[in-house]
Amino acid sequence: MSIKMRFNYCIRSILRHFNLKIETSDKHGHTFTENQHIKAIYEINSLYNEFVFHAEKKYDEDQISLLKNLIGTGFGEGLYILDFLHRSLPSEGDVCEFGVAQGATSTLLANEIKNTGKKLWLFDSFEGLPKPTEKDSLINDIFDLGSMAAYKGTMACPIDMVRLRLADIQFPTERTMIVPGFIETTIYNTGLPEKVCFAYIDFDFYEPILIALQYLDRVLQPGGFVIVDDYNFFSEGVKIAVDEFYTANKEKYNILFPIKSAGCFCILQKK
Repeated sequence: MSIKMRFNYCIRSILRHFNLKIETSDKHGHTFTENQHIKAIYEINSLYNEFVFHAEKKYDEDQISLLKNLIGTGFGEGLYILDFLHRSLPSEGDVCEFGVAQGATSTLLANEIKNTGKKLWLFDSFEGLPKPTEKDSLINDIFDLGSMAAYKGTMACPIDMVRLRLADIQFPTERTMIVPGFIETTIYNTGLPEKVCFAYIDFDFYEPILIALQYLDRVLQPGGFVIVDDYNFFSEGVKIAVDEFYTANKEKYNILFPIKSAGCFCILQKK
């Protein structure tokens, strides 16, 4: 055994004792495991193109990296977000996200509209979830807190985290419109977008989702889409809010659902 091989063996033996290991990386800094992950993403993207979207969409390395780094949003849902965002872009109006958290999905949206004139509007309390209503029955206790009421104030993220993520992709600050505060108050702010082409709602609870949908009903342009996350997941209030809104506005909207493996969400299309 050569000196180099002996040295490698000793190092790996020591690391194994601490449940650690060495992984080599390529010129982009991706480890073997990450490269396998990225390869899987490309393969899944091809499957979605052929069997779900029936259209060829090739994403570059930056887009794949943003998809890989989504937080709380699955890769399948990320592909749906990109697909319906691009369907919306020919329509007039800006892009909105309601419920921003760490800003990972915000950055995915921002990257796709970076070379357009559209603004990105980000609505979040940055104080965590609000108090749930009686319609917010617990479906999935995702943090094992024991009750719906215990989720008040959870999932709070600092606003600077969002700004840093957007700065990393060099999204123009003059087109970044962050609206801090709870939606039941901020929705009455002056200067909100009068035209919207696409929105992603991840508010988790009944009341803020219904408020966001009612606002979007006034500004969403024909041909625009709204994706509502956590439909029939976590809080029953999400499904109740969407179903109430859709029932009252069937003549104006189509409602679509993803393939089961993509996650729990729904898509509203304005006719």
